[in-house]
Amino acid sequence: MHPGDERLHRQLCTIELIAEGHAERCPGQECAFWENGCALARIEMELDGRPEVAGLLLDLRREIEAGRAIELEAARSQLASILDEGGEIDSTSV
Repeated sequence: MHPGDERLHRQLCTIELIAEGHAERCPGQECAFWENGCALARIEMELDGRPEVAGLLLDLRREIEAGRAIELEAARSQLASILDEGGEIDSTSV
């Protein structure tokens, strides 16, 4: 295998596909959601019908990749507001 071949054989980014309908190749270990493989690929079925959640996760990944600090409470609050369709989710449990 030549250098760079591994990147060519990576699947498309799960959250980009769900959030935007198109995607680049998975960034692999460079991704904030990489832990022994793509953590989000393991919950793809749950994200598939929730492009707004995938979009939030994609925005968070891009912020981290850009080297910007992410406030944990703000991220939790954003995720809770998206998930809280029936008023049942407490942002401290996310």
